[in-house]
Amino acid sequence: MGIRARVFLLVFFSLAVSIRIAYVIAERDITSTFEEQTIFQLEKQAYLLLESVNDISKLNSLEASSIANRLGEASDSRVTLILNNGTVVGDSNLSQQEISLIDNHINRKEVQEALLNEKGWSSRFSSTLNQQLLYFAVTDQNIESPNIIRIAVPYTYLDRVIASLNISIFLIGAVAFVVSFIASALIFNYTYRSLSELEDAISTLTINPLKNNEIEPVQIKKTGEFDNVARSISQISEVLKSQVRLIARQRNQFGSVLDDLGEGVIVFNHLSNITYNNDKALKILNLKNDIDNLKIENLEIKAITNLYEIASKKKKANKEFEIDMGNGTTRWVLGSMNQSNSANQFILVVHDITQLRKLDSMRRDFVSNVSHELRTPVSVIRANSETLLSGALDNKKDAEVFSKAILHNAERLSEMVSDLIDLSRIEYGEVKLNFEPVNINRSILGALDSIKGLAAKKEISLFFDEYDDIYVWVDTNAIERILINLLDNAIKYSPQKSSVTVKVLNDTKHLEINVIDSGKGIDDMDKKRIFGRFYRTAQARASDKTGSGLGLAIVKNLAHSLNGDVGVKNSDSGGCNFWFTVPKAK
Repeated sequence: MGIRARVFLLVFFSLAVSIRIAYVIAERDITSTFEEQTIFQLEKQAYLLLESVNDISKLNSLEASSIANRLGEASDSRVTLILNNGTVVGDSNLSQQEISLIDNHINRKEVQEALLNEKGWSSRFSSTLNQQLLYFAVTDQNIESPNIIRIAVPYTYLDRVIASLNISIFLIGAVAFVVSFIASALIFNYTYRSLSELEDAISTLTINPLKNNEIEPVQIKKTGEFDNVARSISQISEVLKSQVRLIARQRNQFGSVLDDLGEGVIVFNHLSNITYNNDKALKILNLKNDIDNLKIENLEIKAITNLYEIASKKKKANKEFEIDMGNGTTRWVLGSMNQSNSANQFILVVHDITQLRKLDSMRRDFVSNVSHELRTPVSVIRANSETLLSGALDNKKDAEVFSKAILHNAERLSEMVSDLIDLSRIEYGEVKLNFEPVNINRSILGALDSIKGLAAKKEISLFFDEYDDIYVWVDTNAIERILINLLDNAIKYSPQKSSVTVKVLNDTKHLEINVIDSGKGIDDMDKKRIFGRFYRTAQARASDKTGSGLGLAIVKNLAHSLNGDVGVKNSDSGGCNFWFTVPKAK
């Protein structure tokens, strides 16, 4: 709505309210004056009519009707003769038959006032005559038991006066409309002329404001009512010019630094909308279109979405993932996302680590080849051990001791080699995961079934409170291996005749599975490294429990491959609580 329309509505509304108030006051005063004058005239007429009627109670119905008709014609009004019990015996506007059907008038206001004070009046709508009437009643000359003679006139004159007043008000309203239109036009034109120079000056600030060459100090010659505004705008233009120059210079420096770093940077706000990105990020992530103001889901890179979810909870997250380049090749990217405490924004830094991955692949291939070559001698050691145990040597006692030692180490080497190969395949992405909806209860129960024999040897009780039937989006073999590895560790480090508990916690998008043992817990320093390859705590190394130190590394890599997370904390009972998350199926 423009200024002219608003000024017009304001002026017209003010005039309309004023006219309405004047109309209400005028109508009230006219009605009051009309009633006072009419009552005064009716009182005179009533007392003149009273001279023609001595005692109404002495009249029969014919006489009463005749007198009422005669008096009504003489006074040009409605005359009604009423007994002191409220019975109507004569009415100038009604026939005798109609009079016999009329209601008793003892409860009429003017009748009651006349019986008390010798006169009374009222104004109301008459259902008999179907119009608004003004009534005035006086008592007759019967002193002991006075009766009522009533005279009434319609509001016809008042209605005509009010109708005339309505026409006048309508004409005044039309005049107010015209006056409002003219006044709004004059006010608008005056204001527009006063503001036109200010508008031209301000408009120069909106043309390419980020180019400092386009911003010039605003020169305003306008004086009078808008002099202070003009000076303020001129000062704002000076400040804006210097600030834009400073911001532009800092932006250019910041962009140059980011581009020279060779790393891609993307900034997300708390609503997951992209607020900044450099060209390197588009190149590394193989994004060809501008991504400003897009949401993180629109990038269609699940790894970045997963990084955002983890960083929202832990303030920072790191992950390696692949980008399909579209020509049959892939690019490996390391993404690091941190949450800024001051700006409440998420900063994603992406590195192209394709070359590093190739070098790492060579190292992993070497480990895999060595492990593969070790399988043959390990198998021979195991076969010879079994032969010795079967009684091949003469000294059975010594042979059995050495054979068991050989067998024990052979099994340990074999387990280590298998774990190394599996871990290498998982890290290198050679393990193809088949994602599908999986019932989490069935997976946990299946893992518990597989491990119950090991638990029985140590008389360890296994507890699992089944959760609602919830499906997760995972690979069946991968999640079962994670569960079996964690349960195996829990049983291995729990004391005899203790318990191991599995709990499921439901989140908005993920399920958290907790495996809680009854061991001695893990030191805070060890928690940071417990999922590393070959890492074993001092407590584990000092014990007689065997292990390669690769099981938790496999768990971590499998959990990340399932788009989940993994961690460890000490439970309330003193043991360890190993947990991992997996996404729920839609």
